[in-house]
Amino acid sequence: MDHTELRPGVTLDELFRERLEMLRQVEAAGFVRYHTTEHHLNRLDATPSPGLFLAAGAQHTSHIRLASLVHIVPFYHPLRLAEELIMLDGLTGGRLDVGVGKGISPPEHRLFGSDPETARERFEKQLDDVVLIMEGREYEGAPIPYRPIQQPYPPLWYAGNAVYAGERNMNTIVAGPLGVVVLLADKFRELINAPPEPQRCLNGNSSPTIGFQRHVYIDADGKRARKRAVASWSRYHDNLWTHFKRLGTSAPNNPTVDGDGVKALELGIIAAGTPEEVAEQLSREMEASGIRYMIGAFCWGDIDHTEALASVERFATQVIPLVRQTVG
Repeated sequence: MDHTELRPGVTLDELFRERLEMLRQVEAAGFVRYHTTEHHLNRLDATPSPGLFLAAGAQHTSHIRLASLVHIVPFYHPLRLAEELIMLDGLTGGRLDVGVGKGISPPEHRLFGSDPETARERFEKQLDDVVLIMEGREYEGAPIPYRPIQQPYPPLWYAGNAVYAGERNMNTIVAGPLGVVVLLADKFRELINAPPEPQRCLNGNSSPTIGFQRHVYIDADGKRARKRAVASWSRYHDNLWTHFKRLGTSAPNNPTVDGDGVKALELGIIAAGTPEEVAEQLSREMEASGIRYMIGAFCWGDIDHTEALASVERFATQVIPLVRQTVG
């Protein structure tokens, strides 16, 4: 999971080269997917066009799946978005996963001249249009001359709302303390196992997945790892809250616990420590929730490229084998 945060002294072309190197490394390490994001006009995200970055990533990889998390659907015309996603599925050789959402930042909606209060309604209508177009239906009387490689369309993800994802049979990602993750996982499974409502069920995902997210930092010295994570969390918080601070408004939730890295560690939102300590935390969370798909954010706040690559290497070579020994 990668926000591609800006860092002082790192130019945009350098930042992109770093991220493409990281993408190559996580593919070589056996990671299943690379998820990128969409945010606008803040330091949190230097890839406001996720499709454009994933198209570049496709040229540097051969088998890792490339996923948006998410395309902010109300910011696009449905025909333009559907055509770009079909094109991107072809450029990735059928390795595309599509995350969709209404956009969680009201200030970003206002920057685009749209009303955040109507975002949900517009999202619902436009998502249905995008799906119909990708399925090959006519749009405004015009036939679509090409189809995605993946049929009927690439897998769909809806992050942050396990209930909505479960109701529509989409993959989802949840975050927060373990207790919250367990409750959301149980609700998600209840919904996907219930008889579907045909008019709402997106059948492109025959067996949807739920995953949970953790910000990760690993060092041979656990105390040093946690100290570094706490310091970097403060910068991550500042980047995430850019627009809300600028406008003097409050966010709809508080995912960074006000930038308190110590609290984030206590809640388990951050997984930082030695490989053994991180493996123990993740194994405990997987066993309690029944979830076997975990998204790790490795480069966040002011963690630099070298630190992130070292953390990824420790995760791949030490954490993953330890977790597999425990949870399979």
